[in-house]
Amino acid sequence: MNSEAALAPPPDSGREDAQAERLFSRVRQDFLVGLGWDERLRIARPSPDHPLIGYRSCAVRNCIAPARLGGAAPLCATCRGRWRAGEQDLEDFLTTAVRVFTGTDGPCRVPGCERVWRSFDNPVCLSHMDQKYRLGIETIEDFVLDPRVGPKPALEPCSAAACHRQSKDRGGFCAGHRWSWNEARRKDPDVNLGLWSRTAPAVHDGTLISFRGLPDLVVAELLFGTQQRLDRHVRLLHTAFKALCDTARAQQVTSLSQLMVEANTRMAGVWKSMTADIRVGLATPELEQLKDVWDAEVFGLGKGRTMNFTGLSQEWLRRAAKAWVVDAIPRRYGRNIPNSLMSMVVCLERLSDSLRINREDHGDAPERLRRTDVEVFQQRLAYLEHTGQISPNLRVTICRWCARFLREIREMGLTRPRQMLAGLPDDFSFRKGDIPRPPEDKGGGRALPDEILAQLCARLDTLETSRRNGRSGAPAGGRHARIAVEILIDTGRRPDEVQKLPWDCLETDADGKHVLVYTDFKNNRLRCRLPIPDTTASMIREQRDRVRGRFPDTPTDQLALFPNPNFNPDGTKPYRSMFLSQLHREWLNTMPPLLTAAGEEFDKARITLYAYRHSYAQRHADAGTPVDVLRELMGHKTLGTTQTYYRVSEKRTRQAVDRLVTLQFDRHGGRLWDEAKALLDHEHTRMRIGQVAVPFGICAEPSNVKAGGHACPFRFRCLGCDHFRTDPSYLPDLRTYLDTLLRDRERLAAATELDAWARAEATPAEEEISRLRRLIRRVESDLDALTDEEREEIRQATSALRRSRAVQLGMPTLRPVAGGLPLEREA
Repeated sequence: MNSEAALAPPPDSGREDAQAERLFSRVRQDFLVGLGWDERLRIARPSPDHPLIGYRSCAVRNCIAPARLGGAAPLCATCRGRWRAGEQDLEDFLTTAVRVFTGTDGPCRVPGCERVWRSFDNPVCLSHMDQKYRLGIETIEDFVLDPRVGPKPALEPCSAAACHRQSKDRGGFCAGHRWSWNEARRKDPDVNLGLWSRTAPAVHDGTLISFRGLPDLVVAELLFGTQQRLDRHVRLLHTAFKALCDTARAQQVTSLSQLMVEANTRMAGVWKSMTADIRVGLATPELEQLKDVWDAEVFGLGKGRTMNFTGLSQEWLRRAAKAWVVDAIPRRYGRNIPNSLMSMVVCLERLSDSLRINREDHGDAPERLRRTDVEVFQQRLAYLEHTGQISPNLRVTICRWCARFLREIREMGLTRPRQMLAGLPDDFSFRKGDIPRPPEDKGGGRALPDEILAQLCARLDTLETSRRNGRSGAPAGGRHARIAVEILIDTGRRPDEVQKLPWDCLETDADGKHVLVYTDFKNNRLRCRLPIPDTTASMIREQRDRVRGRFPDTPTDQLALFPNPNFNPDGTKPYRSMFLSQLHREWLNTMPPLLTAAGEEFDKARITLYAYRHSYAQRHADAGTPVDVLRELMGHKTLGTTQTYYRVSEKRTRQAVDRLVTLQFDRHGGRLWDEAKALLDHEHTRMRIGQVAVPFGICAEPSNVKAGGHACPFRFRCLGCDHFRTDPSYLPDLRTYLDTLLRDRERLAAATELDAWARAEATPAEEEISRLRRLIRRVESDLDALTDEEREEIRQATSALRRSRAVQLGMPTLRPVAGGLPLEREA
């Protein structure tokens, strides 16, 4: 160690001082008090009671060293060795053991003396201890009262830079460092005294952490990094903290970023976390914009997120993209802003690649770009789509984002004279017809099929025992996860909205009905209110009781309904974004195959937390909820987003009509479409505008259809009208109507308060009852003649039609029999 060549270079004092001042200004006073910080001595003594940096003191009397972690004996390493060497029982050892030398300093007991004691047994300084022996006084109490004893001035501080003690010998060292220096010379006679004094660690002194001998910037970095770590409720062992300070002093670094730390050690994890926090603490949005990879935390967009612009080859395009992102940040809401902004950058990378490949100047000169470059870019996207390298939807998305970018950078004024894009031609832009038409979605939407959702609900109890990383546990420990998933299914809220629910999210309205109060983070809407059923409210109350019992001292307005299970001592931090998603995925992976109604295995990759939201919206669309009501219920910005669920309903309804078309009957029970396999488009249209629903069938009478079913010229005598037809989906209604006619006939026959002509007029005709019975038998006999597979198809088609059917006529209506899943899942 006689050479300083391996140590860090001397600091750039101006820059280092500015950084140290910035970090010191961000360190809070309450944190320093909790750390036991002494600004004058530059040492810290955290209290044993500190929840994150505290420790368990050694049980031996007068010993202030921390006890070792683990084991039943609360002893420090030294006392543990003494206990084992003596082969005593632990209780007997603790009764008699005393730690004579603790390695710590205390004030000399002589009044006014500025020196430190020799030891616990001799709490006077070395000079007074010699005087005590010369005077022959036995007790300390008698010695300090002797008039011949006077105070001594303080000695020079120890020569070791890390030490805050006074020197105790002529060499300028305290007792501990004198012994350490002698050991260093014994091992290496050529050791350099100056270098050793600057790099030697502090003497072991309980949990004291010495920052002495470190540059101001390193001290500021250590304090700020520790503060940020403890603010996240992450435990920091004082041993790792000490090791970090001693290593920084030994390597004589001017910043923690220069530190060389052995990988895969506890200190390495602490150092990595601190340097990340320090980097953010020193950064500003203005300085971050000079980089090509941005830390999103600098812009307040979340920890551990980055925005990467290195994929843009052209300097002008990269600068313009950065300017667009900075301009867009204040207008974005939600928890996923970096990914949303990077969608634009990813699409611009396609434009950048096209310019780099197809132009001789690689697109580096923006003033030379022309309309033909946009056309070449579109041809390249078409080629990538045709070769299967990108999907049709991605092609549309890229064109839309690039067109928006070129339009908005002009609106931002970036193409004006003396701006970064001055000279960019106006014809380098997308026209209205350049955006391809999005492909029509032929699928069934992103909602889960009813039978799949039913299978998931039947297995919710297994979610209570599921844990992350394939582990399992007691049901009581996982009950909170099941409740969170059930709330997602029942309410259709976004996963982030449920995971961030506050403890007091349940209220009642004026009618005493339960209301869920939540925040729509995506649209920045606070205190949104959603009516919920009693079963969902009972689960929320159960979770509230559980959380309150776990965190009784935290105010309820600060508690989270679903507190994060880790690094959350007061219950104020809600679930992290991926916690429930990972747990839900592992739960799905433990299930047996999920089968559709056709007996095919369902792809579990389609079952996400967000899929429950789509399923909730699809149930409402299938049930006929008005589109404007559903839009408000789901918090959609545009009506087009909500209408996608109704297009899925229309497809299902059309498929159901095609399946039931061959089983359509007239009033006599005769089939109307014996040869039809599926209706053509114009036939569907004709059926939509040429007929109107009645309680137990449909009516094709022109005047009644024109009036929306409110102007029947025959007084709603459907079973005697040639314009009436029905199918198996109305079979429950036909049976209900028959029961109604029979009840009315019996009730009127027994009535005595009616005149004869009124009773005859009101009594159902026997011919109507007979015809209705024959019609029901005909429909039932045709269904009985089908195979089991065909009957199942008819059942599914009937369920799809009945969910979307609503009858509102100027006559008494029959309540349709419920089919499929209800709007709110039953408990």
